[in-house]
This record gives sequence, C-alpha cells and structure tokens, in this order.
Amino acid sequence: MPRMLSSPERRRISQNKVIDLNCQALITFPDMYTNACCSHPLYDIEAERVATNALGIRKAAQRRLNYELGIPMEQIRPEHFHYLTRIHYKHTGDSVWGEHEIHYILFLQQDVDLNPNLNEVSEIRYIKRNNIDEEIRKLQAPLTPWFELILKERLKIWWDNLKNLNKFEEHHVIQRFL
Repeated sequence: MPRMLSSPERRRISQNKVIDLNCQALITFPDMYTNACCSHPLYDIEAERVATNALGIRKAAQRRLNYELGIPMEQIRPEHFHYLTRIHYKHTGDSVWGEHEIHYILFLQQDVDLNPNLNEVSEIRYIKRNNIDEEIRKLQAPLTPWFELILKERLKIWWDNLKNLNKFEEHHVIQRFL
C-alpha cells in the first residue's frame, strides 16, 4: 500500500492531487494524510510578512514545499502559486495540541521534482480527480482536520475548475469552517 519515494520523481500536479502522510515523529497530527503543504509563514522572515497579493504566504509556501517535499525553489516561484481564498478553522486536537488558524488556499499547477524530507513526510500519494472518493476511503490513516474540511467543502469544485480558478478568488473574504 505505501508508496515511498526515496528519489526525485516528476509529476504533473494539476492532473494529480498530491497528498502526503505526515511522519510519525511530528508533534501535531502525526500519521495523518494531508494536503501537500501548509505555508506556515514565519514572522522572523521579513519577505513572508508581505501582505500584498499574499506574496509573503506564497514565499512561505515556496520555503515549506522545498523543506517538506524537497522541491527545488526555482521550480516553485511565488508567482507560480494561485492564491484563491482564506479559511478560518479550528480543531480541539488531542487535549494537548489543537489549532485555531487562518489558512490561505494556494494552488500550484507545475511540473516538479520531489525528494521528500523523511522527517516530515513518510509517504506521498497522487490522487486523480475521478478517483478521489474511492482513494480517500482506501487510506489506512485519517485525514488532517483541515484537509478533511477542505475536501468536504470546496476541493472538488476547485479541482473541477482548475483552468478557471479566478472565478473562485475571494481575497477579501475569510471562509468560516468552524
């Protein structure tokens, strides 16, 4: 069942949704399938504080995709990301860790080389749109709470409209998934 990648592999992300299984050693949400990456902007990095057109978030996503999935920085430039909207979500977690966050939703439709950081990611899967429900049901681990919400509320309609994502842009609205 697990599809481990130990060397770079090139895939078209627009045709396949990349999900990964969080490494067992992670403090929060270990052994859970999730979206390819969360941006986690850092205040200490001035470029990641730029709010205009979510440029700081895009730069943070570039940094995190490089760190987590080993994608070379030059393959994932900030201008390659399509900023769609933001979601507000919270999850009580396991009584030790929980989340209450604003997530920026970015899409990347790009050919990339992957070389996963095994301290972050223990498995990568490529899921095609027409198989998504079946493939999610077959997973041997749960989804992260935010990915489950995005999948339930919006992912399929966004994915069905990859060539026309502009119509879903809501930069001045925060979607409440509480």
